Amino acid sequence: MGHILWVEPVFKEMIWGGKQLKEKYGYAIPSDQTGECWAPSAHPNGDNKIKEGEFKGQTLSKVFDEHRELFGNIKDKQFPLLVKIIDACNDLSVQVHPNDEYAGLHENSLGKTECWYVLDCKEDTKMVMGHHAKTKEELVKAIENDDYDQLLNKFDIKKGDFFYIPSGTIHAICKGSLIYEAQQSSDITYRVYDYHRKDKDGNERQLHVKQSIDVTTVPYKPYDLAKQVEETIENGTRKELVSSNYLTLNKYDMTGYNKVKNDKPFQLVSIIEGQGTVEGKEVKKGDHFVVCSDQKEVDFDGTMTVMICT
Repeated sequence: MGHILWVEPVFKEMIWGGKQLKEKYGYAIPSDQTGECWAPSAHPNGDNKIKEGEFKGQTLSKVFDEHRELFGNIKDKQFPLLVKIIDACNDLSVQVHPNDEYAGLHENSLGKTECWYVLDCKEDTKMVMGHHAKTKEELVKAIENDDYDQLLNKFDIKKGDFFYIPSGTIHAICKGSLIYEAQQSSDITYRVYDYHRKDKDGNERQLHVKQSIDVTTVPYKPYDLAKQVEETIENGTRKELVSSNYLTLNKYDMTGYNKVKNDKPFQLVSIIEGQGTVEGKEVKKGDHFVVCSDQKEVDFDGTMTVMICT
C-alpha cells in the first residue's frame, strides 16, 4: 500500500466572497465573506495539514520537503501545484499573472498559469478572458484612458465551461460564479482594474499597472478546446480538460467502480460532486487528497465527479 494524504482545506476571507462554500460543500467557513478554499495546497499562504495517518498534523509542505520519495523525487524547490474552489459573490478585480521568469526575478516566486472549471453559476453570469488590443501600444492606451469596456473580452458562462489561462492572460471571475481552479503554486496577482471600488475609508484598492503591462500577452490567443480528449472508462467517462507544460487536468464522471492508475509523481484529487468510496474510505463532494507516487492505482466506487490534477 502506498500513501494517500487526506488534507484539511484552508479558507480565505475576501471582500468579494460569500457563503457557498458552506452551503454547497458543508465547509466550516470563517464568515459569510469567504472567497476561497485552498486544497490541496502546500503554499506558505495556505499550507494544508494532513488529517490522518502516518503524517497526521504535519503540513503538506513539510511532508514534501522531508519525504521527496513520496513525490517521485521531483527536483522542484517547492510543491508545484495548488487547487482552489472560488466563491465569487461579487466581481473579482481584472488581473493578470506573471510567468516563471518575471515572477522569479521580481517576486521570488513561481509564475502562475491556471485553469478554471465552472462548478456552478447564476443565470447571465459573465467572465472576463483576454482583451482586444492588437499591440502593446493599444493595450497601454486603453488602460491610460480607462477604456475597459472596449478593451476586455467579456462573455456569458454556464456550468461545465472550462478555461485554460496561461500566465500573461488578462482575466476576471465575475459575481455569481463558483469555480474549481488548478494552478501553479503561486500567489502573485497583478491588478489591472478594480472598477474604482472603494473601501469603507473611501480608498481604492492598489493596482499594479506597470507590472500588468509588462506581463500581458499581446495579442490574446484563446486556448483551443478541440485539443481535449474524452474516453469511456470502466464505469463512466474521463475527459482530459488540458495537458500543458505546467499541469494536466482530468475530469472523471464515475457511475460505479473504477480503478485509476497513477504513473505521476503525485495526483491532486478533488471530489466536486456526488459521493462514494476511495480505497474503501467514504468520501463526499468537497473532499480533497494527494495520491503519492508509491500508490500506483486507486480504487474509486460511487456516483461522483472527480478532478485529478497532475
